[in-house]
Amino acid sequence: MTITQLAPYLAEATGRQGHAPTLPEVNSLAELAPYLTRRLSRCRRSGEQLSMLWIEVDPLPTPREEPARDQLGELLRTASLRMRNRVRGTDEVVQVGQVGFAVLLPGAGAAQAALVAHRLRRTLTGAYELEGRLAYLAVAMGEAVYPDCGPSGTDLAQAAQRSLALRQGS
Repeated sequence: MTITQLAPYLAEATGRQGHAPTLPEVNSLAELAPYLTRRLSRCRRSGEQLSMLWIEVDPLPTPREEPARDQLGELLRTASLRMRNRVRGTDEVVQVGQVGFAVLLPGAGAAQAALVAHRLRRTLTGAYELEGRLAYLAVAMGEAVYPDCGPSGTDLAQAAQRSLALRQGS
């Protein structure tokens, strides 16, 4: 899905009741950055913060076998829906590439983002049942808050990724 296809879906998603059965996807952060920049423009006008969680998941092998390719897709789809069901209706979750997710938290500062990150980590690290077999994910997260990280969507995304890299290095 391109960013021009993604923007209307996200605009509709923020005003809906309930949750969509699937999440929007982009191939890379480069495709997501223009949308993030537009979101930041709205935040500047309204004087509010915007937090972003950058989440990377990695399927863990079970003692018996690696997840099959079709099971990997189902595992990631299930993980993305778990995420969507654990954030507010105004928050946005976008799958970026194969194993990345951007979670946008409008009006949230660092403290609120940390609470959401803790909730999502607990949600995502549980067991997943796929066709009668259990599967697990390794989860890594980074956080960034606008306006502290810079003026653009690229700055926000890169700050969240740097935060993830720092946590993985420690």
